[in-house]
Amino acid sequence: MFAISPTDIEWFKFLRTEGLNSEINFWTPTPWNVSRLASGDKLYFMLKSPIRKIGGYGQFVEYKNMSVNDAWNKYGFKNGCTSKQDLIDRLDKYKASNSSDERSVTDSEIGCIVLTNAVYYDDDKFLDLDNYEIDFSRFIVKIKYYNENDPLEIATESMVKEFELLPTTLEKLKKSRLVTERKGQGNFRAIITTAYSNKCCITNETTPELLEAAHIQPYFDENSNHVKNGLLLRVDLHKLYDNGLLYIDESFKIHISPEVKSEYYQKLNGTTIRLPENINLHPSKEALKSKKFEFRNE
Repeated sequence: MFAISPTDIEWFKFLRTEGLNSEINFWTPTPWNVSRLASGDKLYFMLKSPIRKIGGYGQFVEYKNMSVNDAWNKYGFKNGCTSKQDLIDRLDKYKASNSSDERSVTDSEIGCIVLTNAVYYDDDKFLDLDNYEIDFSRFIVKIKYYNENDPLEIATESMVKEFELLPTTLEKLKKSRLVTERKGQGNFRAIITTAYSNKCCITNETTPELLEAAHIQPYFDENSNHVKNGLLLRVDLHKLYDNGLLYIDESFKIHISPEVKSEYYQKLNGTTIRLPENINLHPSKEALKSKKFEFRNE
């Protein structure tokens, strides 16, 4: 089963920009008491007018009703809002035009559809349902369920093309590393985190604050933000990787520089990384091989 629900554009863009994709709250202004979705089912984001296209999806975790305060304390920015007041203001706006309930927003319950492994498409990758023969009336205001095979899943997988190394000089790559604002960085983190199931590909670390999306070929421009040009690494391993102290070859084997004296890291030498389950998301072997010239092996 999969489902589609109208989705607030501001909520979507905030989460995409921030790269938040784990345990996000697709909140509803009133309790919807969702009961038909099973763990792992996809909920697609039908972006509201004027877009009216699928902007991405998340995988269902659970549904529960919560107070606004509890929802903010539990999910924070993963509510798709910049602050608790922002969340309250959006609910007030809905209530003013759609509800006769006289209770204040803070005294009311909202629905919380908790999703994980969220994927946010770039604007030029949004999916038009008319191309997939999926009926979704513009009059649907909550959620629609589908029991048939998911045609959007095939469309999503077809977006993943082979990553081609960008034609850059070493000097340009060095300069690109000095760029503090990288276009699409939030979305890059989201797609890499999802591809690697929220786990470091070397240690299986799952603490979100300790995980970073690492570029294989160093960032040059937004074309660098390709799922096949990324690895999900724990912070310390990311630093080793970027500084040529850790190398992953095209057979996915780990090499640790002899300059790293720690026995802990040296034990990783010769082991292999954990790959995404979907073979289409495996890192580019050409990109991996391109890092060899940076490896400090002597």
